[in-house]
Amino acid sequence: MVDFHSHILFDVDDGSKDFSMSVRMIEESIRDGVTMMAATPHYVEDVYFTEKDEYQEKFGQLKEKFDGRIELIPSMELMINPHLMEDIKKGKAFGYNYSKTILVEFNLIDYPSYAEGIFYKLKKEGYQVILAHPERYKVLREDPGSVYHLIDLGVIFQLNAGSLIGQFGEKVTGFAEKLVSKNLIHLVGSDGHNDESRNTKIKYAYDRINELNPELYANIMENSPKIIKGEKGEFLPYKDWEKVVVKKKRGIFNFFGK
Repeated sequence: MVDFHSHILFDVDDGSKDFSMSVRMIEESIRDGVTMMAATPHYVEDVYFTEKDEYQEKFGQLKEKFDGRIELIPSMELMINPHLMEDIKKGKAFGYNYSKTILVEFNLIDYPSYAEGIFYKLKKEGYQVILAHPERYKVLREDPGSVYHLIDLGVIFQLNAGSLIGQFGEKVTGFAEKLVSKNLIHLVGSDGHNDESRNTKIKYAYDRINELNPELYANIMENSPKIIKGEKGEFLPYKDWEKVVVKKKRGIFNFFGK
């Protein structure tokens, strides 16, 4: 199994507090059957920022500790901002294995009006955009047509494991299960922040996906080891969402309608 999203890099954000906690989190993942795990600390303008040298030093400590037991992959969880492309090009922010495959997040309440323009520019320059935990965004839950629109733009969706067991509430769980049933999820992450309430356990989520949609489970298992290293994947076609009209939108979802 592959974990695309975790906050195991210690003392840099709201995730692991120290090296010892990171060790416990990674040990938990190994026991759970995870073979590849990304360290994705928050990159949030004026809130969380880890210098590349600090990142590499702390990541190196963890990698040395677990050499041969689990493959750790460097990356970041990038909060979208108007100049995200510039931040990436300057090396302040980076993707999986320092590739052009990047993990992006939104504010849980708002979908910024400039987001589609950013996605368009990134795709044009060869980036593969993964959106962290789409099931948690209120705007997507209230308008599932937007989910299809983003996927049509080439955005890949990463599900949080905890969303399938009610960690974020019943609405999120119901939406997550529906996304899985419609082939609208492509990857899985623990989004682990500590070794207790927000831990790195993930197997139960893979098992639940297999129960809900075995074909999707097989696709995720096949794609994940490639995508986390920056390669491309082949995804299943999505299924229709009952009573949802999927249409091109103006306003917050339209980059071209200027």
